[in-house]
Amino acid sequence: MANTPRTMLTGTAARQDSTTSTTFRNLVPTPGHVFTTTATATLTALFVTECRMSAATQRLEVRITVDGVVADPGVAVLTNGSKYETRSHLAFKTAVAAGSHTVLVQWRVSGGTGYVRNRSFTVWEVR
Repeated sequence: MANTPRTMLTGTAARQDSTTSTTFRNLVPTPGHVFTTTATATLTALFVTECRMSAATQRLEVRITVDGVVADPGVAVLTNGSKYETRSHLAFKTAVAAGSHTVLVQWRVSGGTGYVRNRSFTVWEVR
């Protein structure tokens, strides 16, 4: 039998946020960030946003963490463009024990200012 989604949580935020941090910081609010699993499972998380950089020579990077541990595949470059574009990042963490978990999007820039707006964050429990 194939793995199937058991539980899903989605949140959205329409506001624009910006960062100049070159170290990873939590993207607040990350909609839908507290998630409870009913058994040992894989958590899959999808972050979708419109994003841009203040200068096209810089990068906006994201990663998703589960209980403070970076989920696979790790860090992703969302954009290095100076015009808003829709981008996404899909991550997963296997063998997550049953219980309550904190699932967060973290972001940083290589320089300049990074912007996100009109974002959604969806987390699935897959068993």
